[in-house]
Amino acid sequence: MSVADVIAQIKEGKSLAGGEFTNLNFSNQDLSGADFSGADLHGSKFNGAKLHNVNFTGANLGHCNFGGSDMSGSDISGANLDGSEMINVKQTGLRIDRDRLISRVRSGWTLDGVDISGMDLAGENLRYAKITYANMQGCNLEGADLRGAVLYETNLACSNLMNADMRGASLKRANLTKANRTGTQVSRRALKRAFITGDIAYLDN
Repeated sequence: MSVADVIAQIKEGKSLAGGEFTNLNFSNQDLSGADFSGADLHGSKFNGAKLHNVNFTGANLGHCNFGGSDMSGSDISGANLDGSEMINVKQTGLRIDRDRLISRVRSGWTLDGVDISGMDLAGENLRYAKITYANMQGCNLEGADLRGAVLYETNLACSNLMNADMRGASLKRANLTKANRTGTQVSRRALKRAFITGDIAYLDN
């Protein structure tokens, strides 16, 4: 199937789930709303493409180039990204899976604007993680190691931070509304930079 055929299918609202679209050049194309779940897109180029709300769950995105694309609201949970390039990608609301998150954190990536709301990260080593402008609402971070983490303007509302270690973490304008901080190790200075409103389940150390 050619690039033009794929775009026509998307405009008609047809699913492309499970299809084979390898080594195609989608650079600067608008593929918003496409369903590529389980599809094979190995080696395809998406440079500068508009990829709003695209379903890439379980897709083969190995050696794809997403440089400069806008993946806002898309879902890459369970996708194979081996060898892919994601430089200067707009990630606002991008859904990723737990394993991908942990791998990126440990590789030193900055996860800017991703949506990992409700994710269970209890006890995980997220030391020095850079998760900024992200949606972490309702995450379970009980006992997690967040020492030195950078969480600028991240939404942690209603999250479980019980017994988490946040010493040295940067919480500038982070939303901690109704977050459970029982037993959390965090400095008062860091908390003063956070955003907290309403009736909160919150205990000062």
